Amino acid sequence: MLALSACVNSPKVDNTDNAPSTEKGAVKLNVATRTTDGAAQRDYLLSIFKHEAGKQTLVRKYDSSKQDMQKPEYIWLLAGNYSAEVESGESVAATFDEAKNYFVGETSFDVKGGETATVDVVAVMQNVPVEVVFDQTIIDGFHEGYSVEVKADDKVKLSYTESKKGYFIMPEGVTTLSWRFVGTFEYEDGEQVAVDKSGTLENVAPKKAYKLSFKFSKDANGFLGGLDVKVDESIEERDDHLAFNPDPELRGVGFDLAVACDYAGGERKYMAKSPAEFKGVTLVAGGKEFNPVETPVAGIALEGLNTPELYVILSEDFFYSLSGGSQIIELCVTDVSGGEARKELPYNLPGVNSYDKSSINLWRGVASLSATIFGTPSSVNIAFRQGEGEWQSYAAQPSGANTYVAEVSGILASSSYEYRLEIGGKVVGTAQQFTTEQGAQIPNGDMEQWCVDDKVTYPAASPSTKYWDSGNGGTSMVSETLTSSSDKVRAGAKGKYCAFLDSKTINAIIMTQFGAGNIFIGRFGQASLSPIGATVYFGQPFSYNAKPKGVKMWVKYTCGSIDNVGSVGAKGDPDLTKIFCCMCNWSSAWCVDSTKADKTTFSPDMNSITSCTDGRYNGVLYTAYFESKTSNNEWHELYIPFEKVPGTDDSVVPNYIVFTATCSGYGDYFTGSSSSEMYLDDIELVY
Repeated sequence: MLALSACVNSPKVDNTDNAPSTEKGAVKLNVATRTTDGAAQRDYLLSIFKHEAGKQTLVRKYDSSKQDMQKPEYIWLLAGNYSAEVESGESVAATFDEAKNYFVGETSFDVKGGETATVDVVAVMQNVPVEVVFDQTIIDGFHEGYSVEVKADDKVKLSYTESKKGYFIMPEGVTTLSWRFVGTFEYEDGEQVAVDKSGTLENVAPKKAYKLSFKFSKDANGFLGGLDVKVDESIEERDDHLAFNPDPELRGVGFDLAVACDYAGGERKYMAKSPAEFKGVTLVAGGKEFNPVETPVAGIALEGLNTPELYVILSEDFFYSLSGGSQIIELCVTDVSGGEARKELPYNLPGVNSYDKSSINLWRGVASLSATIFGTPSSVNIAFRQGEGEWQSYAAQPSGANTYVAEVSGILASSSYEYRLEIGGKVVGTAQQFTTEQGAQIPNGDMEQWCVDDKVTYPAASPSTKYWDSGNGGTSMVSETLTSSSDKVRAGAKGKYCAFLDSKTINAIIMTQFGAGNIFIGRFGQASLSPIGATVYFGQPFSYNAKPKGVKMWVKYTCGSIDNVGSVGAKGDPDLTKIFCCMCNWSSAWCVDSTKADKTTFSPDMNSITSCTDGRYNGVLYTAYFESKTSNNEWHELYIPFEKVPGTDDSVVPNYIVFTATCSGYGDYFTGSSSSEMYLDDIELVY
């Protein structure tokens, strides 16, 4: 790069000393500030130096921007050797402002006395013009924010965001400009391609002008950028072509792949294009990955693999293997150059929808199963079966947009089921499965928790948490226990303890009275000595999540001959073993008062319930009742089915449960056998 000469001998310049003389010669000095693109003349600073005896002395200085420093047409100078230097503009390292371009020029000439000479001084632009042109494909296809950065180093650089020209003054010793294009291209179908390309311009110097044209090509038959370098006065001309291969383009054939498809059968075809050959295809759907290139997949066909144009064809066998409802299928294609196109394909598919726990009503034993269907099929059924049993079809009815619902019955707790869609008798999609939750069980039904508090034995971990109780709260006043735990469990029992119910004749100083061995869900109230008796409260709140079919338990019992007679019964008659369980819709437990036995006794066999007129069985919805006057002294499993009380509304879910077992069924009348006893264990509701 040229620079103005230093003035080692710089006396005061007198521009007015321009009178002709015989010792002088006349110089007509023409100044031009030349650019590479023929721009208009600029203001300049002209300095004239005389060279003599190895020194140069500034003898004239003109500034075209100042009225009093204008260059005359002829400059009269003493004979000798001279040089003229021209400077214009500002020395700015990098700018888009053409007005700040920097020009320098120098020439030498001789002056002879009495002669006239014409001298041309050309000031050449020291900036390197670099024009960036964005083709319409860039303007139309790229998101805002695309740019090209051109730089000589970290300080000398410009960022182009539109087609324009920039100017660079190359740092000393630097002859290379680098460029980098960054942007995001969006295809018509919404696919976005990130582009990040870079390159260099070598041997950069003044008197050269560069033009970088950027054009995006989807098929790579064109180029990312054609780099045309036009050099001033045709000194040098360069033409660099920079090309890249874009990522593959993926689109639907005849449809917009970004729009959810309501699939009603047939084929769906996707086309992928790339400059390179395709080598890979994967799909992810329903939580599974499919690779039809490596392993054939029913319903997925490929056409054009190993070519630049690939078709992926999806059909019923594939779609029907997926769950119905909204699905996102991810399709990815790759080419041999490493290019990749990945799309999420939204579908609404026919078929039964995934199991929804809230659609199951285990109390009623029904489930509302839904399917997604498009179009207007002639018949729609949802088939259903338990385990590996026979399929049963239930007619499905429209329920909202593209949804059909069928209510199936016979649903039980702790059971596995399978269901599928049938349209016009044809199975559509894959079957779905679900398992219902376990039915609720009675707390401490296994009789493993026992405690003693203040000489009273309770069938509970502590008195404060008891769900069960017995008559021990009354007999403890005379130090007797009618119900306790026993380790005489049956062979094969999982637990260590069972309940032992022992009827007794209680001989005390204050009284002699019969006490029946018993256990019940509820709580003991209080005992009284005058009149002799006690109150107990049958039932506890219970949360039913399903409808039990019955209750089962392990039991053995002895029915002795009655040797204590209260207000009912006769000596010598067999005692009565009684076990019952009720599901009730109550607001509080039922109180049995042995001092008012006729009015409060609770013995819910179906005949007693239906014939009762005093309301004591109001709210009893289902009852399971067992009684026996014959001993069975071997452990055996007893199952008692629930019976629905006439008038019960099937949709009403009870909120209380009652369970009572006694080896002396007339105990609230103080009648029974002192030899009657019962062992009871593992009480479960059966669903």
